[in-house]
Amino acid sequence: MRPESTLVSPFTMPSTKKLTNYRRSQFKGPRRAKPKVRELNQGIRDRIKNEKELLERLVRDADARRSLLQAIGTPAPFVVWNDFDQRCVDLTEVNLNQLPKWEDIGEFLKLHLLFQVALELGGYSFTVRVRPDLEAKWDAEGKDPMDRIKRATGKTLQEQGLKGLEYAFVLEAHTRRGGSRTPLHLHGFFIADDPLDSPRFLVAMEKAIAAHPKGRAAAGIRPKSGPAVKSEQSYDKIDGSPHGRGRWATYIAKNATRWRAGLSRRIYISQPATQTAREFWALIREDPIA
Repeated sequence: MRPESTLVSPFTMPSTKKLTNYRRSQFKGPRRAKPKVRELNQGIRDRIKNEKELLERLVRDADARRSLLQAIGTPAPFVVWNDFDQRCVDLTEVNLNQLPKWEDIGEFLKLHLLFQVALELGGYSFTVRVRPDLEAKWDAEGKDPMDRIKRATGKTLQEQGLKGLEYAFVLEAHTRRGGSRTPLHLHGFFIADDPLDSPRFLVAMEKAIAAHPKGRAAAGIRPKSGPAVKSEQSYDKIDGSPHGRGRWATYIAKNATRWRAGLSRRIYISQPATQTAREFWALIREDPIA
């Protein structure tokens, strides 16, 4: 059986900033001291909805500024993310005083901010299948899969010279619509300054969690299964659909708040990536960059 999620002190009120799902069994102490879990989870869903709407407005503003700049040349990266002159003020929806501080935004918006940076600078989106034998081993030993994955991938990325890589992923354990459980796999993206970073990243992921040294059979993977690691250059769509912009970031987070025993944390953003997203938010808010 998978381990129960780490118990939370009754004196620590959980935040709605995390992309997770809480259960009453996670909280110790007297019943009256436990948070109202249903309201807490609804608060997380409400935050996601509000942050998605804010992101959509910011993207529309950036598109408006980009259109204005393209009339006089190709805009430089990031210049479209704040009001560069008075002509833009009448074209945009969001005022600076409507933007919360970095400390007040949640993981959903942080993930999207990082993805926008990946689109500006050049990023790659990826899917990595976790070896079934590793999942079975962690399950039998009562290990936290997210902890094991972070440790293994961190080690192999460092071996590939990618210690400071800006990347993020979500540990997926359900089907596209969230109705059924699936074998563990990762969806994510990374920012690549050097074109060689992409193959290095794929090699690191294969070695860490996707490919068994003795082949597919030893890993418990069917012979005709697709590739264990897939990657392509990140892109976005402007088609007016209800899915909105930053579609990959929204897609990979689709089941992050769905409960599955033993998976209390489903999202990981590397420290360099977090700093990049923070600096991007400071640029949008016109704050000093620390």
